[in-house]
Amino acid sequence: MKTSSLSNLIILLFAAVIILIYGKMIMVPFMLALLFYFLIRAVRRFIDRNKIIREHIPSWLKNVISGIVIYSIIGFLFKIMFLNSQNLIASLPNYEQNLHSVLDDLVKNTGIDVLKMGMEGIKSFDLALAFNNALNLISSFLGNLMLVLFYIIFLFIEESSFNLKLRTIFKGEKFNEIEGLLDSIEHSITQYLGLKSLVSFISAFGCYLILLGFGVQSPLFWAFLVFIMNFIPIIGPLLGVILPVFFAVMQYGEFKYPLIMMLSMGGLQTLISNFIEPKIMGDSLNISPLVAVLALAVWGTIWGIIGMVVSVPITVILIIILAKFSKTKPIAILLSNNGKV
Repeated sequence: MKTSSLSNLIILLFAAVIILIYGKMIMVPFMLALLFYFLIRAVRRFIDRNKIIREHIPSWLKNVISGIVIYSIIGFLFKIMFLNSQNLIASLPNYEQNLHSVLDDLVKNTGIDVLKMGMEGIKSFDLALAFNNALNLISSFLGNLMLVLFYIIFLFIEESSFNLKLRTIFKGEKFNEIEGLLDSIEHSITQYLGLKSLVSFISAFGCYLILLGFGVQSPLFWAFLVFIMNFIPIIGPLLGVILPVFFAVMQYGEFKYPLIMMLSMGGLQTLISNFIEPKIMGDSLNISPLVAVLALAVWGTIWGIIGMVVSVPITVILIIILAKFSKTKPIAILLSNNGKV
């Protein structure tokens, strides 16, 4: 019996991996839609605090209003990013000249032939083309948002009948357990997205002031990049510092001020990650640091950048589900940070 159960579990895990890998084009937009669905419901609960709205506006209209609010905020941020990126693209030829000058000075001062060979490879790199390719990737991602929107609409259509289906499948106390499980998942994900957005905003605003102080071009673009990168555990904040510093080297044509800028931004990120974020997030994320790194690697391998972004929410959901069942609770304890689930 135990052998049979183990075999079934292995088959189930294997099937899940196959679906996640080969169903990427379907599953990634659905996961994003699920996150947006939770966000829209959170905004809806917020506006429901108003008695007039709660009693006189139908739920479908509140969903539409909440969706428009979130869409407007995201659209505004992407508009800022797009407009600032155009300025960067226009300045890239000048940046390349400065970069070549810096690399030539570096090779001249060090006199290392191997370094010079490596630098020649960097010089041959077409920055403008790379930047345009990155923007095309973003455009493709935005195109997939139509599928995300499609999923969101049907999630809300399903919302009205889903509870009734659960009551039909699960009776009495079992239904209460399942409903509590789903509420716990929604609360944890919504809390994570809200608090992480707050922490990312603090980090982005601080970096914006630093970039503005050093006169780096398009500081809003880099601040927005810092905000987005902060949603990727471990490596995200690091990339949020390295990329603007790299462009600062090209803009200045030297290392002195970009190095000071890197130390300033890196110090700020370290301060926020180690002191401010734990205070704000509290115990809302009960994930072991090792598990967070492994989840980042696994989901990044399966779903790329989007997988890195959703690695924490998916792990949170997994821990909550595993903690609800006696046979899998030990696994949830191992995945947690403090052993309390």
